Amino acid sequence: MTSTALNETEKSALRAASEAFLLIRMLASRPMSGEAQQIIRDMADAFHNVPVHCAGSVEQRQANAFLIEDAIRDAIRAQNKYGLVSSHLPTQV
Repeated sequence: MTSTALNETEKSALRAASEAFLLIRMLASRPMSGEAQQIIRDMADAFHNVPVHCAGSVEQRQANAFLIEDAIRDAIRAQNKYGLVSSHLPTQV
């Protein structure tokens, strides 16, 4: 039987995506500045592939591992740009 468990990178990406969704909800619940709109766009752009990637088969996830790596890299860049901190991602790319 092949393991379908997520690897640590995928788990971290899902946790960070959840954290980003909370940030987006918080920013969207108040009057929005241009910077808040850009943060929402950048975080949504970074994480939009994470759930579908993690829901795929092991073979699909292995073949498309670059999607998670790209998401993490984009999220770290956005966090550094706006002075945000994640409990689930490193601070440097």
